[in-house]
Amino acid sequence: MNPESTAVVTSALPLAPILTPLGLGLLLLLPMRRRWRVSLALASALLTLIFSLLLMNSTMGGMLVSELGGWKAPFGIVMAADRLGSFMSVLAALCGVFTVWLMAAQPDPVRERHHSFALTSFLFVGVQLSFLTGDLFNLFVAFEVMLVASYALTVLGSTREQLREGFRYIVMNLSASALLVVACGLAYGTLGTLNFAHLAQRSAALGPNTTVTAVGVLLLIVFAAKGALFPLGFWLPGTYPAVPHATGAFFGAVLTKVGLYALIRVFTTVFNQDPQLPDTLLLLLGAVTMLYGALGAVSQREWRRILSFTVVGSVGYLAYGLGLGSPDALRASLAYLAVSVVVTLAMFLIAAVAERASGTRLVRARGFIEFLPLLAACFLLCALTVAGLPPSAGFVVKFDLIRAGLEGGTALAYVATASALLSSLITLYALLRVWSGFFWGRHPQDEPVRRVRWPERLPAYLASALVAALTLFAGPLLGHARGTADELGSNASYILGVLGEGPLDLPPPPRGDEVQEPEDAP
Repeated sequence: MNPESTAVVTSALPLAPILTPLGLGLLLLLPMRRRWRVSLALASALLTLIFSLLLMNSTMGGMLVSELGGWKAPFGIVMAADRLGSFMSVLAALCGVFTVWLMAAQPDPVRERHHSFALTSFLFVGVQLSFLTGDLFNLFVAFEVMLVASYALTVLGSTREQLREGFRYIVMNLSASALLVVACGLAYGTLGTLNFAHLAQRSAALGPNTTVTAVGVLLLIVFAAKGALFPLGFWLPGTYPAVPHATGAFFGAVLTKVGLYALIRVFTTVFNQDPQLPDTLLLLLGAVTMLYGALGAVSQREWRRILSFTVVGSVGYLAYGLGLGSPDALRASLAYLAVSVVVTLAMFLIAAVAERASGTRLVRARGFIEFLPLLAACFLLCALTVAGLPPSAGFVVKFDLIRAGLEGGTALAYVATASALLSSLITLYALLRVWSGFFWGRHPQDEPVRRVRWPERLPAYLASALVAALTLFAGPLLGHARGTADELGSNASYILGVLGEGPLDLPPPPRGDEVQEPEDAP
């Protein structure tokens, strides 16, 4: 497929996954009975998923662009949906449905009285806006919407752990946001625009430039902090276990991937004329982050702390694939991203059931295979997927990543590939230790087993079924990833879709004589 031949359609559809949770989230602020609030939140999440699926289907043949207020890019605000943005929108919306489902199944009167459903909807707004915006400044706005909502959800409940971890979370993310503002200013000062397509066009015309490279590196630092790459992800392993189960599942599955999405967008669509330095930094950060995540998982004893470190490891794999810089590596990274989102969601949902059943966060409960045999099978499948062992989808996508690494041909690529293999083995050991510690053996008679209702267990089972489905449909997944990587390989279609074919209709510069003197009266 020639990327430049894809059709471009102006449509309001890219706005739908953003406006739906925004509008229904505002309604959720109104006083109403719980069953109405739950129904409204579920309807919002399901509608967002439907609109995202329609959007992904529409972008299979070309881009969809929404121009707010009829203002043409780069002067107005545009939402630009290509295959990458729409696919990420679907993944986030899918996780949103499971999140709201678990919130509905685990009533929490205190947090619900302080509008946890509405805050979750606003979090979805920020995530969807991140994936669909067409300019750098609105990406900053999307991050701030996410930050405000996620910070409120983190500290809602006001336990000492929540306040401590929430403080670290907010300080780190506010610092990254301040750097993003600086990067926006530098980009605008150098290239005179913040629109992604216009930035790509102008930076390509400028050629290799030290200031543009500096802007790119600054953005890399910002998005590495948002994505929790080592050493900027120190806030993550403490923050995610401190929030309620449903919120933690969405945080773990989606929030770090927003930072990785931004890295992919910026370094494939926008600043792709001088990739050597960003690729080297990503490869280095990815290699270290993979090991840090795997070793961190081994060192922990609590369910969600272990899973939080596997989240860190997964962003390391994505940075590793992106840093390799080849089309095959990009394709493997995109497929890995989808698998990572779904399996992380499933693992956090499984952890929610396990903690509720045992009444403790610790994994050393023993013998739960007798009471929750299906959950034990689901965890084993997800553990194999995270570690990348056959026959799971994790094996398929990691095999592609490792092969791309071996074809990298540089010493750093080989070192990073060795790190990826070693990290997989360590992660497997950490997760099998969880399985043997929680599910295997005989359960102590003096420790009670709490009943977990089906509505709380069902999300974990269905998410695990999705993990299994990814194994069965690994071929179509890789095919979609290949099409997306091909589209990202040339930013011509993106620039064409946003800016159009003709030259930009710039307003004439002021001459100083625009005000005409009135003619003398006769």
